[in-house]
Amino acid sequence: MSATSSADDEALRVAVRAEIAAAFDGRFPDGVTLEVSDRRVTVRGCVEDVDTAQRVEKAAAVSPGVLGVHNALSTRQPPAPEPQGQPEGSGRHADPADKPAGQVNHKV
Repeated sequence: MSATSSADDEALRVAVRAEIAAAFDGRFPDGVTLEVSDRRVTVRGCVEDVDTAQRVEKAAAVSPGVLGVHNALSTRQPPAPEPQGQPEGSGRHADPADKPAGQVNHKV
């Protein structure tokens, strides 16, 4: 297995940069840097949110000649909180003995 030359990596870096810029209406995102080694791209820096970081990563990954992308971007906004899910007494793990008192109507 032979390593790619630094000229090949530089040409790929330029192509990846153009692909990322195209994904952002022709403007490369501020605060993002690219490193390419053996056709593997590392994106570093700080972007506004998780969506932007994922868009940068995807644009880098679809560039011809890229073997892999490492997303080392950080975000200014924290990720959205995870949904809480179902309340404790609901769902398939609910205990039928814990039903509320009173009339229960069943549709048949």
